[in-house]
Amino acid sequence: MGKVVILSAVRTPFGAMGGSLASMQARELATFAIGKAIEAAGITPETIQYTTMGWVMQDPRSPNLAKVAAEFAGVPNTVPGTTFHENCASGGAAVHSMARRILLGEVEIGVAGGVESMSNVPRYLYTGRNKGMTYGDMVLEDGVMGSLVDRNVGPKGEVMGLMTERVVEKYGVTRREQDEVAFRSHANAMAAWDNGMFADYVVPVPIPQRKGPPVLFAKDESPRAVTMEMLESQRPYFKPDGGTITGMNSSSINDGAAALVIASEEAAARLGIKPLGELVTWHNVGVPRELMGEGAFKVIPGLLKRAGLSMGDIDFFELNEAFAAVVAAAFHDLPELRVERTNPWGSGISLGHPVGCTGARQIVDMVHQLARRGKSLGVTTRCVGGGIGSGEVIKVG
Repeated sequence: MGKVVILSAVRTPFGAMGGSLASMQARELATFAIGKAIEAAGITPETIQYTTMGWVMQDPRSPNLAKVAAEFAGVPNTVPGTTFHENCASGGAAVHSMARRILLGEVEIGVAGGVESMSNVPRYLYTGRNKGMTYGDMVLEDGVMGSLVDRNVGPKGEVMGLMTERVVEKYGVTRREQDEVAFRSHANAMAAWDNGMFADYVVPVPIPQRKGPPVLFAKDESPRAVTMEMLESQRPYFKPDGGTITGMNSSSINDGAAALVIASEEAAARLGIKPLGELVTWHNVGVPRELMGEGAFKVIPGLLKRAGLSMGDIDFFELNEAFAAVVAAAFHDLPELRVERTNPWGSGISLGHPVGCTGARQIVDMVHQLARRGKSLGVTTRCVGGGIGSGEVIKVG
């Protein structure tokens, strides 16, 4: 079969929940990223034949966001689009779907990405449409908190962080190991920003103001200087008695969007565009939902097998840091995984984890970071609530 190539890859800086991007809805963020991806590819919106976007916290304000956001970015309304919900893998699922459409000959070129505005997630009223509810209070439930809970684990559901404590126990992960992952994440992200590694493809977002011109939001909001002492001082959050996972060695809650223009190799040649890289392969694997965190590393052996590669062939791995425990457990499960090759520009703990965007963000960062650091092969993976692992192999050069 032919190759699937990446013609452009951009993302917004990630805002903290309630931070710089909080005034922008998911559709607005997605439109911005799609428009910038098309611009970066040097093509017109009319060239796009399909759009796919991941979005977890979907609500009625933007039905089928992939289609609508693309229209606002100038893509003709005759071009279809599909929005994906695969929890933390949603952005990756959008990329996988576009790649399949290209390989099947359904389309030659399209935009794929992901978005999340966790600052704008609604609160839900689940009661009120059944008989017998004439009287009584009705309770609003927080959509963000709901997204952090798997209601199918245990009799009343269980928060993701508590489930990840099971991964800690299974793989013998220490608190020290987790804090070290978190420390490296922030240090690596700060160094990447300081050294210009995110320049150009992390596109500043103009934030409208009530008065005066828009303010440019240009840098990820979550990376910061932390010390091991700060990390060690934190109390366990999810399991106060005997737990190891804290607020600081868990991912942050964020807003942001990422988008890529993806095409067949033949379409790229016809358009005269030199690809940034190649999407070599992708893969999903199921894991027990009670151990959903291990999906981020259980997906790697099958992913490498599909690509005909070994651990030693890979220059960089990015395993999303939904929790530092996930990455620390990966080092236990995969002895060939090396610290210096893993998350060298940070990940979910430092850069942020806007859930529907993360998979696409990882691919965007990987293709650029490989090129800027003089390497050629990268693996991006993530764990997924409900019990799957999702990942890709990226090649540049």
